[in-house]
Amino acid sequence: MSMPDPNSSTPNQHAAITEPSQLPPEYQLHEVDLTNPDMDPLEYTFRRFVPIPKVYFWETADESNEFHQNLPVRVKLWHNTIYYLGACLQRAEAAGGVVASILGLNSGEFDYVTSTMTEEQWNQSRRNMEQRREQSRLHQEEKEERDRVDKSEEEIVRDVGLSSRNVL
Repeated sequence: MSMPDPNSSTPNQHAAITEPSQLPPEYQLHEVDLTNPDMDPLEYTFRRFVPIPKVYFWETADESNEFHQNLPVRVKLWHNTIYYLGACLQRAEAAGGVVASILGLNSGEFDYVTSTMTEEQWNQSRRNMEQRREQSRLHQEEKEERDRVDKSEEEIVRDVGLSSRNVL
């Protein structure tokens, strides 16, 4: 496949050929929304400077494209590098998970208490939690009612023309 001369014909013809949809899948890059506020800072930095291929060349290799024998070595090397770095990262994360479990870093803050509780103790804890939630809800409703009454009293005093300082 020969590339058109950029100096000949129109710029639109050249732009049509260089659009990502026109490129073979081995040359297309995986696009990520870098403006996502939930993106991990390390992932943001890596994705900002390191292009990730949409598909690896061995995923699309078949007889029709001669098993990518004509694909540049640089592209093949890049695909292999990205793949093996990802595989190493997965293994490092797995090993880190094992170490964290051994050190007890994956357990909850009060796991040493909750792991020894009986079913009866769990039920009592749930009842206590429900009581506290109900008390908190009632307290919040009372506060909102007091605020509403205070606001209406202030409006009445304002309508009469007195300030709250004169009433007190």
